[in-house]
Amino acid sequence: MTELNTIRFHRLDQQNKTLVIASHQNASPELVYFGDALPKATELDSLYLSQQAGIPQAMMDQPAAMSLIPEAGRGWMQSPAVEASAADRPAWAMRWQLKQIEELADGVMLTLEDSTAQLVLMLDIGLLPSGVLRQQLTLTNVGEGDLSVERLACTLPVSPELTERVSFYGRWCQEFQQVREPWQSTWLQENRHGRNGHANFPAVMVGESGFSEQRGEVLGVHLAWSGNHRLKADYTIEGHRYIQAEALYLSGEIHLANGQSITTPELLASHSREGLNAMSHGFHREARERLKLDKPRPVHLNTWEAFYFDHDMTKLKELASAAAEVGVERYILDDGWFRGRHHDEAALGDWFVDEGKYPNGLSPLIDHVKNLGMEFGLWFEPEMVNPDSDLYRTHPDWALQLPQYEGYLGRNQLVLNLANPEAYAYLRERLFDLFESNSIDYVKWDMNRDYCQSGSDLAPQAHAQVLALYRLLAELNHAFPHMEIESCSSGGARVDFGILNFTKRFWASDCNDALERQSIQRGFSYFFPPEVMGSHIGPDQSHTTSRTHDVAFRAGTAMLGHLGIEWNLLDANPQQRATIANWINQYKRVRGHLHEGNNWRLPSADGRAQTQWALSQDGLTGVAVYSQLAMPKQGQTLPIHLPNLIAEQSYRVTVLEHSPLPGHLMKAKPAWWQRELILNGASLSQVGLQLPILDPESLILLEVTAVPLSENNE
Repeated sequence: MTELNTIRFHRLDQQNKTLVIASHQNASPELVYFGDALPKATELDSLYLSQQAGIPQAMMDQPAAMSLIPEAGRGWMQSPAVEASAADRPAWAMRWQLKQIEELADGVMLTLEDSTAQLVLMLDIGLLPSGVLRQQLTLTNVGEGDLSVERLACTLPVSPELTERVSFYGRWCQEFQQVREPWQSTWLQENRHGRNGHANFPAVMVGESGFSEQRGEVLGVHLAWSGNHRLKADYTIEGHRYIQAEALYLSGEIHLANGQSITTPELLASHSREGLNAMSHGFHREARERLKLDKPRPVHLNTWEAFYFDHDMTKLKELASAAAEVGVERYILDDGWFRGRHHDEAALGDWFVDEGKYPNGLSPLIDHVKNLGMEFGLWFEPEMVNPDSDLYRTHPDWALQLPQYEGYLGRNQLVLNLANPEAYAYLRERLFDLFESNSIDYVKWDMNRDYCQSGSDLAPQAHAQVLALYRLLAELNHAFPHMEIESCSSGGARVDFGILNFTKRFWASDCNDALERQSIQRGFSYFFPPEVMGSHIGPDQSHTTSRTHDVAFRAGTAMLGHLGIEWNLLDANPQQRATIANWINQYKRVRGHLHEGNNWRLPSADGRAQTQWALSQDGLTGVAVYSQLAMPKQGQTLPIHLPNLIAEQSYRVTVLEHSPLPGHLMKAKPAWWQRELILNGASLSQVGLQLPILDPESLILLEVTAVPLSENNE
């Protein structure tokens, strides 16, 4: 049994959360506690002792502890934290010894070593100001011979009471779908797409039986990494439950010479005893801390679905003028502007302005856009190359493909090997030249295919590709600090906190169908706040589903994120333009609450509707978008309950916008609908608000504002 005098405890407190770590002299560190804040006077040694279980029969005499670094060399029978091998020593069954402790501002750095395996392992773990737990591992080879690393995984023990699991799946145009299952068996997600992929968002949520958006203990875990990954949720015969998250290394990909190291991506975890919404608030706080946005999120217009590759200067300028008239603040020129790019089969890699389409360069269009008071953005797909391009014809060896095999195309393109210093230097030079020569405020950075045969020599380079991408993005951010970058990957195939360190926005899906977007955006919101979620008003008929929605449903759905337009406004009639202008004005009025306050997902009891609720940090102003997704199961809609309002404070309820109200479903509107309605916060939260009966695929935009005390007393 471990003696308490050989254990050192480390406690951190943030955002009403407490993290307690126990570091051992002769064993791996343990997670003693992560959850709601403990009293300051809690005796940590007694807390530790209270969690020491008995030793069952038919087990090892000293069962392996459920540690933060599970050790195969101490009898851990599940997945260890480190799997490696060397020709000159046993490096596959480590037994770690504590070497050094460094207290950090938000955590602790524990350095461990195994002198037999000739390895050093550093665990950086802490509690961020957002209340989110963060951990990373760094493995260093201190032996003379090379080390092959097969796995290096962050491990997070979780409460045995968390017995249900929600994971994510999807496809192109239907990302961030959720599946909920009992957690009674091993769950494993492996992603080998090179990017996250549409079906492999690197996150999982676990909770106590029956947990919901508003109730129950839950834990969300996310791997901040934009490439191949592995997530595992497992449990042991002793009753331990744990989650492991790691970058997935392809066979033979990671070799460390003497003195070389490799570091895992960050594992991030948010805990809540009040359901999934409170868990999300932790991740939202963390995202906002990293983003450090210094201005409201400008309304976008993207030219892609308006013109595709048909770039005509007159039409592009006319669209910009129409966009400015309805209140757009940022104009993005999408694919088709560079040399030879007339379709999707050629020219990727040739990052020069097309002289045929733009004989005077981009400046005439940029000047027109900026004279209208808008920012200018430009689309790129820098990580890709078409075989039909000058770049590939000159440097076929720069493609991320094995030269021993025929190239494997996706969307008529190959991946450019950013781990190749020459290819990296070329791409860097072209991007820097374009950004220095043109007044570009924004970049839509696209990436539209998976990696396949991701190497250019003998060993795979998928991991190195992601690190090179991060390095390039970091250089661009440093050189052009006022230029924002959006992460797009055939929509939502690369969304994670790793690339969020370098970007300001995600394109959540290529699907602008408002009904599909309701579920896509809801899944996205579990880990990311609305201000980073690009969401656009599409045309009358969706280009990806052929479904038709009224402008109100499209606009109200788009308001739930970072609002934009992906519609040829030149085809819109005057009434449609006026309606869009009105919705944009409403967005500008309330985006501060949406993008700075706390956001809630509020499902209906019958499962036919959902409400997105955003409340300012002071609790005085809120915005709700109620969406009727399908016919109610009963004659009336169900009341909505708006949480976290100040109980005694009076609030005025105002209908800002709504879809057409159908007479065929309703003889009369609710009694309050055309009157001023003032209710206290307790009533709105606990009793709720009855809304009109809506057609399926309709919505209502509400604002709730605190009534000044003087006005309330009149």
